[in-house]
Amino acid sequence: MHDPVRHQIASRIHDLLMHEMGEDVDVNLMLGPPEYARAVLSLCRACGSAELGRLAEQFLLTQTVMPVPRAAAVSPALSTTRR
Repeated sequence: MHDPVRHQIASRIHDLLMHEMGEDVDVNLMLGPPEYARAVLSLCRACGSAELGRLAEQFLLTQTVMPVPRAAAVSPALSTTRR
């Protein structure tokens, strides 16, 4: 299931690009692998519309980034190394 906020932003981007430039973008592809979304967001920034530029930034901010666990964050009690 997709994040409803990202879906809403992607839908708005779709509507504005269709209205302002006649460009039809696929909302579901924007929510999938990042390559398509990057191309659409680049178009949003390049077209000169302040609203599309703002929406592109909002879309990027909603991407979920999972932090990579650091080895230093492991509790010493869980370590198997003898001291």
